[in-house]
Amino acid sequence: MSVVASSAIVAAVRRFWWVLPLAALFAWAMILRAEKASLGSDLLAERNAHKASIASWDAAVKTAQLLDLENKRFVEERQAEESERIAHDYEARIADARARAAVSLRTQAAAADQGGRGGAPVSGVPDPARRVGEATCEAGLPAALDAADALIATEQAIQLDALIDWVGAQSRISINEKDEAHD
Repeated sequence: MSVVASSAIVAAVRRFWWVLPLAALFAWAMILRAEKASLGSDLLAERNAHKASIASWDAAVKTAQLLDLENKRFVEERQAEESERIAHDYEARIADARARAAVSLRTQAAAADQGGRGGAPVSGVPDPARRVGEATCEAGLPAALDAADALIATEQAIQLDALIDWVGAQSRISINEKDEAHD
């Protein structure tokens, strides 16, 4: 380059020095504008992703509520089935105990009627049976229960046994998963 050309460039730069900072500011403004457009699309994408997440959460909550409701119904049905089964078993056992008590009462009444007619004497109670009676008296229990008390004791024992069965059956029903309850 010649001296004239270089002095012309220097003169132009001295005269139009403000063009360089303006060009740099313009370039910077264009870069910011491009970044702003990019940030706007990123923000829009983030908003859409957030809306999709909310919709996904809502769908998951609704699905979980439906599954929970279905599981609740299933567990309640299983509990009702077990309760009904145990109740029927209890009623059958109580009816059987009452029938046996009625037969026993009739047998005792018939034996009492025969005792007054001068029949053969009844042999004494064997020694082992007396020892059992003595042991019950020592424990504070009556040596011989009449038929009504024996029936009440039997009914209470059956009630307790049915309650134990019911509690066991209810505890075996899984409340967490329908599939676990089938295992």
